[in-house]
Amino acid sequence: MSVEAPRTIAALRQKVRLERQKANLALNAREYDEKKIVLASTPRRVFLQINAVCNADCVFCSKGYDYPTFSFDDYLKAAGPRLNRVLSSAEELILTGSGEFLGLPDAERILAYFNREYPHVDKYIATNASHARPRIWELLAGGESRYTLQLSLHSSDPDTHRAMMRYGAWEQVQRNIRFLAERRKTTGSPRLKAMFVMTTLNAESLPEFVRWAAGIGVDEVIAGYFYIYESAQKYLSLYFKQDLANRAIDEARKTADALGVTLRLPAKFGDQPPGWVKPSSCPEPWHQIMINADGRVLPCDVYGDFDEDLTGRAFDAVWNGPAYQAVRGALRTGGGCLTACPRQNAA
Repeated sequence: MSVEAPRTIAALRQKVRLERQKANLALNAREYDEKKIVLASTPRRVFLQINAVCNADCVFCSKGYDYPTFSFDDYLKAAGPRLNRVLSSAEELILTGSGEFLGLPDAERILAYFNREYPHVDKYIATNASHARPRIWELLAGGESRYTLQLSLHSSDPDTHRAMMRYGAWEQVQRNIRFLAERRKTTGSPRLKAMFVMTTLNAESLPEFVRWAAGIGVDEVIAGYFYIYESAQKYLSLYFKQDLANRAIDEARKTADALGVTLRLPAKFGDQPPGWVKPSSCPEPWHQIMINADGRVLPCDVYGDFDEDLTGRAFDAVWNGPAYQAVRGALRTGGGCLTACPRQNAA
């Protein structure tokens, strides 16, 4: 076999993957438009829950610790084989969960696996970017796969970073982000989104955060209000300092416009909400699936109890099983979960 043969085989394999993916996405869109109940397509978006221990102690965190840590070996034995075809035909794979996924001992192994098996699928990871393991960042920025990183930062200076995250990793975080930003000039990956949870501790520094993002070269800054999980966190809420929040938002917008930074902001306190029309359906039971490492399944993150899992079953038996058919059937007429959904009934 010539030296060029493996490259040719890899290129052909990638071409087949892309053709299958394109066909599946087109079929999935058509089946949603037609409100099919039994689908020939597989989901375009897959959430895979990867829980891990977190090395930070963020003041705004929900502080849940009663979750099992992800085992890659268990995944490969259980849910993994049932998802190979599904993941290969998906548009997006969101590697989500509690804690800090990239801190897992198997993080490099997991990334290498998804790079090898699904290089054509867009992958999303949330991380605090603190890990001093160069191989992780090389796998994310090497160009073998496509990643978007949501960087949990919330500050542009070491003191505020320590106050928000309650650990001293500022310099390491900056080194890692600079490496990613520099490497992607060559490889095109990863996309970088800088996250900023607005609290009473850091709101004033939001404009400076936008300036920092412009200097690094991130793709987008996303700011949002803090959610109170427990009474001890009440002091962090900007509901009690609305003028501060509104001033920070105005200044951040001016800064972003001046520097050409893409910035997503929450509504200001006192603003009239934009016009809202109640949707007639929801695409999520057609477009996506959320899966725990043990195989349990949800149509979306706010659905509630959903008695389905992949344990010992083919994917299609769940995706087109009675529970999913019931959800889609109810949504065809604007009923079911749509009537109580906190997102779809926000007004």
